[in-house]
Amino acid sequence: MEINLVMAEFGRDRVNIGGAQFGNDHRLNPTYSTFKKYFPDAKITLYTDYPDILRPDEKTDDIEVRVVKPIFGLEQSRYGNRCNDYYKVLGLLNSDSDIAIALDSDMAIVSPEVYSLIPLVQRFGSCVPQNPRMQVRFDGQRGLDADYQLEEDGSRGNGMANNMSPICLDTKSERGRKLMEEYVNEMQIHPVRGPLAMWRASWKSGVNPYMLPLQWCVCPPHHGDANLLLNETGNEIMIHVGHDIVKNFYFGEK
Repeated sequence: MEINLVMAEFGRDRVNIGGAQFGNDHRLNPTYSTFKKYFPDAKITLYTDYPDILRPDEKTDDIEVRVVKPIFGLEQSRYGNRCNDYYKVLGLLNSDSDIAIALDSDMAIVSPEVYSLIPLVQRFGSCVPQNPRMQVRFDGQRGLDADYQLEEDGSRGNGMANNMSPICLDTKSERGRKLMEEYVNEMQIHPVRGPLAMWRASWKSGVNPYMLPLQWCVCPPHHGDANLLLNETGNEIMIHVGHDIVKNFYFGEK
């Protein structure tokens, strides 16, 4: 079975919305190194607008860099975020591997339980993580780059909102592909924050991705929360360390 890690980094300088700093680390770390720890044979596809996104010492045979001319202009709001949200999912659809997994560069995989992601996506066709804001109405009205209206669909925003890392696709799943294709279409005609575009794609396609629990994308305010992490910490699988408060909690200030 072939596994493809899809990533998207846009702009010369690394910027993490959560405020964490990674100094002179590999541009794709901690995601690249922690993913390869568990899936050493995985190939990596990196979408970017900057040909020299990787330093010479970071260029390895397992990383394919695809330089693209983004469909969003530099003048657009949240240019880098929109590019990241769009090209990660486009990369899933373009993958020729059996399983494609999209991750941001500021995720740390911290448990061998990550292996269970493969049977989950094989069973359900597509997977996304739960959003800590829970409701679509909350994330879609208060999140950056959102314009959700309660009247736009019958749910009134009371569906479950998703997060955007990891996003997983069984590339042979018709249902999974239908959802991701609708998402790409949504981002082309009405670009917004990724979770809202995914909700709209799910509503319009009738395909609901399997929702992974919070342990798959630990963000504020749930980092270290014993009540939400199965009554004890240590069950985290992926940690979103782009958030400075999360990075410091698990790994200390560096």
